[in-house]
Amino acid sequence: MNELTVFYLQSSSLEHERLQALTHGLSDIFRRFCDETFPSDEPIDWPPLRIVPVASPEELQRGLFSDETVEGMLTDDGKTCILFMLDDAFDDPAQPGRRLPLHALNLEGIPLTRWLYTYFPPIPKIVLTTPGAERVRVPSRRWVLKSREVFDNIQAHQSRVHHLFRALWEPRFWHALRHYVMDEAGSSWHTPGHNAGHAFSRSLFLQGFRHEYGPMTFRADLSVSVHSLGDLSTPGSRTPLADAQRLTSEIFGSAQSYYITNGSTTSNKAMLMTLLRPGETVLLDRNCHKSVHHAVVMAGAIPNYLPARFNAHLGVWAPIAMEDLRRALTTHYPEHAKPRMLVLTTCTYEGILYPVWEVARLCERHGILFYADEAWASYLSFHPYYTAVTANGRRVRYNAIHETSSAHFAVHSTHKTLAAFSQSSMIHVSLRFKQLFESESAEWRWLLTRFAVNGRGSYDKFIHNLHEVLRYWHSTSPHYPMMATLDCAGVQMRLEGLKLIEERLRWVKTFKARVARECGLPEEVCFAGLREIVGAGDAPAYEREGYLHDPLKIILSFKNPEACRRFKDLLLDAKIQWEKSTPVTLLFLVTIGTVEDHFEYLYRAIMRMKEAIGRPERDAFDSSVADAVNGQATVLPRDAALCDGELIELDQAEGRISSQLLVPYPPGIPVFLPGLTITRPMIDIVQAVAESEGADAVHGLFVRGKKYYVEVIRRDEEDKIQWLKERPAGIMTTC
Repeated sequence: MNELTVFYLQSSSLEHERLQALTHGLSDIFRRFCDETFPSDEPIDWPPLRIVPVASPEELQRGLFSDETVEGMLTDDGKTCILFMLDDAFDDPAQPGRRLPLHALNLEGIPLTRWLYTYFPPIPKIVLTTPGAERVRVPSRRWVLKSREVFDNIQAHQSRVHHLFRALWEPRFWHALRHYVMDEAGSSWHTPGHNAGHAFSRSLFLQGFRHEYGPMTFRADLSVSVHSLGDLSTPGSRTPLADAQRLTSEIFGSAQSYYITNGSTTSNKAMLMTLLRPGETVLLDRNCHKSVHHAVVMAGAIPNYLPARFNAHLGVWAPIAMEDLRRALTTHYPEHAKPRMLVLTTCTYEGILYPVWEVARLCERHGILFYADEAWASYLSFHPYYTAVTANGRRVRYNAIHETSSAHFAVHSTHKTLAAFSQSSMIHVSLRFKQLFESESAEWRWLLTRFAVNGRGSYDKFIHNLHEVLRYWHSTSPHYPMMATLDCAGVQMRLEGLKLIEERLRWVKTFKARVARECGLPEEVCFAGLREIVGAGDAPAYEREGYLHDPLKIILSFKNPEACRRFKDLLLDAKIQWEKSTPVTLLFLVTIGTVEDHFEYLYRAIMRMKEAIGRPERDAFDSSVADAVNGQATVLPRDAALCDGELIELDQAEGRISSQLLVPYPPGIPVFLPGLTITRPMIDIVQAVAESEGADAVHGLFVRGKKYYVEVIRRDEEDKIQWLKERPAGIMTTC
């Protein structure tokens, strides 16, 4: 990275000398800030900032986006942009002598301010204000108003600009943690027991362990006894940890964000337990992560599983169709059965992104909370690729949390795709959800009643309840380096996200074209995308609705299962590990840590078996699989899960009520769920996975010898549970 760019939309061109002074001043302050904030054992030659002056919104657009003849989406200046500077007023070309405020400028038929926060939401925008000018109306806290004087005479205001850079890009918790470890920590009389690594370094047998992981790993592993750094159990305090979460919230565009150190599994459980009450209905994708099903059990909620569409040809799951979502969201329900929440996984495990703006609109209209499990796509807000234009010309984004059209909540498995340690996760509460507490709509009366203070709906009461539930789940001994990586992950993406994602989008495009060319096949035959996953017949409807396949999820397809198995063996020999597989596909996950060499290694492996690549010659699964995952709960899941139950042989379980989950993992989509009546297709799927991948591949499966067992509700317990449907005649007769 030779330079970082700052786009400056000017009302009048700066003289060359003034532009140079501003450029050098910003660069010097930025480099000093980086030296202090991002220390390294080796000296780093920090890139200078280069100001790109533009005179109009159209020129700004041309400076950011490449034309159609260029392979990438962004220009070289665009992908290295870390900051926008904008004057506050401009000459009105239609009326000489009149000045237009910044918010009156348009680009592509919408206000420039909206255009910028739609296409480049996390990038900071600084508006240079002039005394006496009309105050600029800016759309969010990602915009900063600063006096023009600060930048006209930057040498005299270095400390103010340095403070601004800290506010925009300093990972507060990591900075404070490092300062404590390096400068303040002394002798420790508190947990953890290894005591800054002494238990390892003084051990004859374990000193090598400390050497391998590095001393800072152990010195930074502290405890909540160090009150000055902060505590996950008190997120509202003014501590470095709380400040870091506030900056993360700003970067991701949420009302509030929370660090979770037990993965999105804990995030899902905490959120659903906060929002749902026993006996309430939740709409959910049957193919969501198992933690959502756990949360439904713990909340005592009633699941209404949305229709699952299984692609038997590839052995993958298609997303829920918009027609099914509309039907579920707009159906007239009795008051006691009205859904309180919709849970969707976006993107899906195969990389399909939902048109979240339309889902959000439908949920909002009908008083249903929209909860987006965005575990596999934490990076969506950091690149304009994940933007769409609707049929009526509205510009929208695929990331679930955004100022314009938003889910009410999103959870990120930050560690899956960004620079964070495993189990590092985030919860994001949207600004739109916060605004619901100002609503007078009858559809939201239930929400305002649930979180009320003195009879009035209170967002603060919701936050209080969420904190209480999080205390159920948070460890009182969280891993501090893990929290530091969450802090750094967001800051890194604000500084480098455009470049990192642009590079990977280009690499994927080049890689797919290269493989297809060498295999002598169309790209869509070698790699599965939206059309292949949902089926050619349904694809036009999905495309019209705005579904999108994320290119950073590469699905390589094979002509038959034997070819796929042989290629797996080849990859293992080459020390290449894939993310997940079906009998005829392999999924490769492109993350922020993926480097260009990875594509070369995978390409070479493919070339050794290129004759095996192609559209499957026959279905990977029997079409009856779809029947196995489209049933509704017969019994309240909480009752089924908490009964004593009994183990019976899997092959003999047809017709009984499951009291447990059986989950092929990855990706963690349950086939058996508490409360479901067990069918023969359900049994067949579990047996097939256990026999082909091993019993350990099915979480929850009980094995003795060569027999598989599942836990079901005992006959004598069936009178004590809540039946959601009429009790099956066979069960009544047996009892």
